[in-house]
Formats: sequence, C-alpha cells, structure tokens
Amino acid sequence: MADIRLEGICKSWGDSRVVKDLHFSVKAGEFLVLLGPSGCGKSTTLRMIAGLEEVSAGRVFIGGTDVTGHAPSRRGLSMVFQSYALFPHLNVAENIVFGLKVRRLGRAERDERLKRVAALVGLDGLLDRKPAQLSGGQRQRVALARSIAAEHPICLMDEPLSNLDAKLRHDMRVEIRALQQRLGMTVIYVTHDQVEAMSMADRIVLMRDGRIEQEATPEEIYARPASDFVARFIGLPPMNLIRLAPGTDGAVIDGAPEIGAIHPSPGHDTLLGIRPEHIRLGQGIAARVVAIDYHGADTVISAQLGAQVVQIRAPGRFHAQSGEEIRLSWPPEAAHLFDAGNGMRRADNPRPT
Repeated sequence: MADIRLEGICKSWGDSRVVKDLHFSVKAGEFLVLLGPSGCGKSTTLRMIAGLEEVSAGRVFIGGTDVTGHAPSRRGLSMVFQSYALFPHLNVAENIVFGLKVRRLGRAERDERLKRVAALVGLDGLLDRKPAQLSGGQRQRVALARSIAAEHPICLMDEPLSNLDAKLRHDMRVEIRALQQRLGMTVIYVTHDQVEAMSMADRIVLMRDGRIEQEATPEEIYARPASDFVARFIGLPPMNLIRLAPGTDGAVIDGAPEIGAIHPSPGHDTLLGIRPEHIRLGQGIAARVVAIDYHGADTVISAQLGAQVVQIRAPGRFHAQSGEEIRLSWPPEAAHLFDAGNGMRRADNPRPT
C-alpha cells in the first residue's frame, strides 16, 4: 500500500520551530496538495516525508511502516524538484534512466521503461537532446519521466511548475493530473499557487506558520473556509471581509450605520465574508465605485462600502465612472461570519440583505 501518515511531525532549527505538530494522512492513489504562502513549512514537510530533512519530533509512516529513521532510498518514493535537477551533460534518455542504472537494473528492463515513459509524456522524439536544447515544459517532462520510470507508487512534487510561463503551467497541470490518475500514483504536491491546488487536488492541506489552517476538498475549502486567513487565501479576487459594528437593531456595516442592520447579532468583533463573484449589482445597499479592472470575460469593480472597499466580480464589461453610486446585494447562503479576534469561522449566518 502507498498510503502516508504523519503523526505529530515537527521541525526545529535551534529555537525556531518551522513545522509544528502536523497530523494528516494521504490515501493510496490520492492527489494531496500542501498549499500555503512562502515560509509556511510546506516544502520542509515534504522533505521530511522524503527523508531529506531529519524529523525533530513525531513519526512518518509509509504503507503502515514507520520510516522516520529510514534513508530516502529505503522509502519507496520518487521526487520531482522545482529546479528539474537534470544532468546537463546527459541526454534526455540518459537522464530518465540514470536512477535505474544506479540501482543496477538490467539493460533490457531499462530500455523497456524508457520507451514506455517517453511515449507517456511525449518525449519519444527528443531522447537524444541535451537539457539545454529543451524548453522549460520539456525539461519538466524529463523530470516527470525520470520519476515515473522508477515505478515507485509515491511521488513527491515540490513546486515543479513555478519556473514555467502561464500557458505551460496550465498544460502541465493537465498532464500531471492525467498521468497521476492513469498510473494510480499517490502524490503529495507542494505549491503556493491556489489555482494549481484547486484544479489538481483531491484534498488540500492549507498551511500557515508551520501549522494546518484547514484540511478539506477544494470544494469545501472554497465554500466553507475555516478562518479569515483561508477566506483571503482562496479565491481570485479573495473574499471580502467586511467589519461589522453594533447597531440599534443588530449588526451594521462599520462606517455605514445608515444602511441598517444586516445581522441580528450585536456585531461586536465580527467580520462578514462575501466572495466578489457572489455580490449582485442593481439593487440593495448603496456603494460608490472606486476603480474598475476589466479582464475580458469579467470585470472586477472596487467600491467604497462604509469605511471599507469591497470587490465585485461581474461578468463581461461593466461601465461606470469613479464615484458613481451602485447598488449591491448578495444571497444569504453566500455570507460567512468570522470572529474578528481569532479569525475563526462562526456558526451563525447572516440574514438576507
């Protein structure tokens, strides 16, 4: 079995703890993404799973076996790095089979695997080329092919697409996900790019400051963020977080008491979360246009609402002048409440605006 389990994993350098008591499991055949901002500990976590970093506390299990003290070569996994890690003096074919030669696999078996994986990732016509003669996407395919050729059931990927342009990133996302599903590999994929995470993952572990902020499917992490940090991190543009204040009949928007109560609670230390794509234009509460950012398929409108600026994502082209009044509303099911003190999601829901 190619399942992975982390129990209380920690990593410290001196007095600095960069990974703090992580617990999560990866099922065999699952594509799990470690997502988070730079410096949150996701790459360090991946390297501890691989055995490239020593675990300060906790245990790593692979296939039910405690491998915490095992060397990387004994863990039955392969790894794809951000830098591709190709040998410049070897051609594509030699780079792909290099690890197999180190393991003293027979020539016939090496040739068979090379033929199979080169066809799988579209490198059959490039086997004689050196890395310097390849594009970034082709180099990434070589790194993937080398990993696949090892035939390990687990593959760890550390931001493998960060050096590619936007078009290649999209194409490689599709290719990697299709390969993973076709081969049934267990994949842990590290990225800071939410688009990669949302489009590729079966499950996301979103990290912050060395801890897990939320572990969920892409659908759940988008629809029910566990904290204001998750709400801000997931979504383009991110969720609007509107500070509420106490009003006569309940919570009002801070800086706009004239709008009236939008929630029956007192409104102390409360943030109202609304995603830009869920805000409707044309009726409801008044706001004033600050800026308009046209993207082609949609328009992002920044508008002053009380003491705050909110963003609205409207389909197509939206025409308005700076300072013009617009009207905003949102369905009650699109609203989220967070505690302004600790940032955690609250159970109560706003009433319709």
